Amino acid sequence: MVKTEYQIVETNASPFGGAYVFSEFLKQIKFHSLFKSIFTKLRRVRKYRPSDNVALLMALIVEGGERLYDIKKFADDQVIAQLFNVNDIPEDTTIRDDLALVGEKDQERQEILFQLNEMLFKKLKLRSLTIDIDATALPVDGHQQGAEKGYCPSEPGSRCFQSLKAICDETETVIAQQTFPGNTHCAKHIIDFVKMILDRFAPQFQNLKLTLRLDAGFYSDKLLKFLESYNNVIYIVSVPKHEWLINKLSELKYRKYHHSEREYSSFAYGEGLNGRFRYYYVERTPEPDDRQLELFELFHYCYSVIISNKHYLPHIAFRNYHGRGRVEKHIEELKNQYALGKMVSGNFAITKALIWISHLTFTIIGMLRKIAFRRQMAKYRLRRLRFILFSAIGYFTEHARRRKFNIALSRVGPMQFDMIMKRIWAF
Repeated sequence: MVKTEYQIVETNASPFGGAYVFSEFLKQIKFHSLFKSIFTKLRRVRKYRPSDNVALLMALIVEGGERLYDIKKFADDQVIAQLFNVNDIPEDTTIRDDLALVGEKDQERQEILFQLNEMLFKKLKLRSLTIDIDATALPVDGHQQGAEKGYCPSEPGSRCFQSLKAICDETETVIAQQTFPGNTHCAKHIIDFVKMILDRFAPQFQNLKLTLRLDAGFYSDKLLKFLESYNNVIYIVSVPKHEWLINKLSELKYRKYHHSEREYSSFAYGEGLNGRFRYYYVERTPEPDDRQLELFELFHYCYSVIISNKHYLPHIAFRNYHGRGRVEKHIEELKNQYALGKMVSGNFAITKALIWISHLTFTIIGMLRKIAFRRQMAKYRLRRLRFILFSAIGYFTEHARRRKFNIALSRVGPMQFDMIMKRIWAF
């Protein structure tokens, strides 16, 4: 076997040349202008604009960075600096200063997510909007500000942050996001959170269907009454275990649909609802005789109950609700591929900004997926897109006062790449 020798050389080429696609999309959606118009004068602009630092952090996440100090890996990469129109890459301490200011602007961070989604909805001409709301705990190892012991099923007893988010099922983008200390139950703020979303989007979808799906952790009569105050909002919410409900389940008649093992039933409730009804839908699945019974299991069946303000056939109601399972996959993707919960700081404001940037990057990649990608590529998640697209080699050349970006495409064909860029520039 012949030993292959190696030689280390300096070159102007970058292994992150695929970030060209991401940087061009940011330019096309006028991200820097949007940031400036919303945050106005965040601070006096010195060498780096705050929006430049946010864009660089998003690029870092897209290329696989998981810690704020990973920005130093871009320090000797002049291609990245030129792609994002900065003279050089700032220190992580410089970026922290901006993040501390961004983290204090809750409404402004939310407004950027709203406007990006509105931009996409308008382009796609959506005729319905399905919003899945869920929360997740983000465990940490240190004693960061805001990291408290609370509900954290992945690491019980650990300090954590609580992240509440609303994700659009049709576009796979984050509509709204909030971060709380670990000892906060997200259901405590759910009505304010939902109100913020519905006040923004319910008027825009006045004649169209707007559906909210939530799990049992958010269930409350107060929430249902609030949702029922909107004429064009449909809700589907999982129901927790109640004593009266257990008795009711034993009295219902069940039937199967399409030869399924699952059995379904439903009933309506209208007392004190001013002529409106709430519809309860029940799904039960037989369990083996030797299986230990758990929550909401009785008579050798496992029961699931959901409630809605719209009348469905029971199996259709559950089919709609089970679509909510995609939000859990998105949360796992955010944690594993967008550095959610890995970029944290001792300053809670900086942590909120970093968590927001993870969701912002997820949203912009979701926009790219809908606008620029087609067929199989439109289904790829970020990890796959890194391998296929974002890890291409790239470098700049200049000739006759014209600058050109050269990119080596080993896993995407030239014609396919041309079409991606044409769709981006046409947005």
